[in-house]
Amino acid sequence: MMQKPLSIVCCTPFYGENWKWFVPELGEGSINWHFLDDRPRLPWEKYIVRPYVAMIRICLQAVLFMKLKPVDLLITHDSRVSFWCAYFAAKLGVKTKHIAYSFNFADMPQGKKRQLMTEAFSNINQFFVYSKLEKQLYHDYFGIPKERIEVVFWCMRVPEVRPENPLIVGDYICAIGGNARDYKTLMAAMEKLPDIQLILVTRPKNLHQLKIPPNVKFMVNIPQEEAMNIIKYSRFMVLPLLGSEIPCGHVTLVAAMHLSKAFIITNSRGISDYVINDYNAVTCEAFQPAALADSIQTLWDDPDRCEYLGENGRQFAQTYCSEKPGVKYMQHLIWGENT
Repeated sequence: MMQKPLSIVCCTPFYGENWKWFVPELGEGSINWHFLDDRPRLPWEKYIVRPYVAMIRICLQAVLFMKLKPVDLLITHDSRVSFWCAYFAAKLGVKTKHIAYSFNFADMPQGKKRQLMTEAFSNINQFFVYSKLEKQLYHDYFGIPKERIEVVFWCMRVPEVRPENPLIVGDYICAIGGNARDYKTLMAAMEKLPDIQLILVTRPKNLHQLKIPPNVKFMVNIPQEEAMNIIKYSRFMVLPLLGSEIPCGHVTLVAAMHLSKAFIITNSRGISDYVINDYNAVTCEAFQPAALADSIQTLWDDPDRCEYLGENGRQFAQTYCSEKPGVKYMQHLIWGENT
């Protein structure tokens, strides 16, 4: 007798077919997937982002779906999505097994929000985080039992790059992303390096009150494939973080490694599982513009070192952060198979 396919609801802020690469790898016939993403669909959702009503709506839709139909597993991506799904599930009496994947905070919630999240997270069965630092952090902050928190590497396909030709003509370095970034220190470093061009790809809020020197060009809210184009054709990437205990930047640094790109990154315990200084990256102490400028100039002047770091990064990503280990993580997540 054929086994009944599992029914899995996946609630996420991501969308597009590219991020669903794991579906055929897990056997489409053995799982019925139900995907919900937070793209605004109602007119006012494009304008109300605090609170982000599109995200709240899809979380409620996911829980209502599970209340009406038998579902074996709920997988949520992003800590905010995990919270809202757990919150609505508790209110509506839905007991479906819930796994919070990509569980990460750039800024820890305070006050009433922290209290509400602590209560909601107590109803989630398992959490997947991308660094050892986060396991201890979320245990201490939310009281989540350590045995419910599993550390895995961020896994992804080699990023799509579009267009094929460089978007930016000429030689440059780049900085990509918005979560917990210390662009103030980076801009101060770039002021000391007028002959080096930096392309900064970020969100509008990251530019607020930021003093941008003439050798820095910024781009906001561009498609991911274009951001990957900026990384691919750069000399190297700089990833400055807001301190030495910041568990952010994993997606961007893994993308850079997949593209064989060297990078300079803040020496943070939150990314230490991925970064080996002078092997696949260059680390620099937080909030030190002069030291960061020296690191940028030194790496700029050494193309062979850039190539060495980039190749080692590519090998690291292939081994620990590619599709194969990613599928093993998902198999373990869904069926409890050993990774």
